Amino acid sequence: APVAAPAGAAAPGSTAMTSLVVRPAQVSDAAGINAVYNPFIRTSPITFETVEHTQAQRQSWIEAHARSPRHPVFVAEANGGLVGYANAAEFDPRAAYETSVKVSVFVAPARHKTGAGKALYAALFGALGRQDVHRAYALIVAPNPASVALHERFGFTYVSTLSEVGRKFGRYYDVMWFEKRF
Repeated sequence: APVAAPAGAAAPGSTAMTSLVVRPAQVSDAAGINAVYNPFIRTSPITFETVEHTQAQRQSWIEAHARSPRHPVFVAEANGGLVGYANAAEFDPRAAYETSVKVSVFVAPARHKTGAGKALYAALFGALGRQDVHRAYALIVAPNPASVALHERFGFTYVSTLSEVGRKFGRYYDVMWFEKRF
């Protein structure tokens, strides 16, 4: 069911959200999710993906997540458009890892600091808390103090840093691992 969330205080120069609705993703959200995520692939090291997702790939991704209660996807809509999404994914395909998940949240840059990320994570962790999930992990490309602060707000603690584990745009990046206990 959709959840209305109050609009957060807008950062100077950003577009304030007059209303924010967070709900489970539907296949019809594929283009909106890609519109949020694909620019990060093209322009930012915060994702290590290097090839943009097609509409068909994203639709299949949403369908796969819908089949697993441990791996939900939520979207945030504001002012008639999709502004972000959060999801849980399989930590590792080996069976003993089944109660651990990786989580991500992506919000369109124009909507940063408006409360969308917090609302998305609140919905995601609410759903995960009703499932057989023991740990959630977040991988944060360093440096990213805003992402660290968001994760800490939701009970994540720093676990480790993998040094220069990924290369994008001709540069190596560290990845910080954070853990949330359920």
